[in-house]
Amino acid sequence: MDPVGGWTTLLTALALLVLATFPLRTRLRPALVDAMLALGGAGIGVGGLLFLRDVEPGSWVVAPALLAIAAVAHVRFLFAGEGPFRT
Repeated sequence: MDPVGGWTTLLTALALLVLATFPLRTRLRPALVDAMLALGGAGIGVGGLLFLRDVEPGSWVVAPALLAIAAVAHVRFLFAGEGPFRT
């Protein structure tokens, strides 16, 4: 359990997600934006796990991987087609 490391990781990942989602999404290549989103999502997973005791090794693999995929999918759905934030 590492609350300081957890908060630091969560805030860094959140900053990366906000930057990749709003100001940089239309300026950078889509592959780079997806990589930034995936890294931010994985950071949220790692940061959340740092608050818990007795975390199984599988959680360190599954949680960041699923949140990395979910972050990219979430932003693509919000900004695509008839999504609420499309430009």
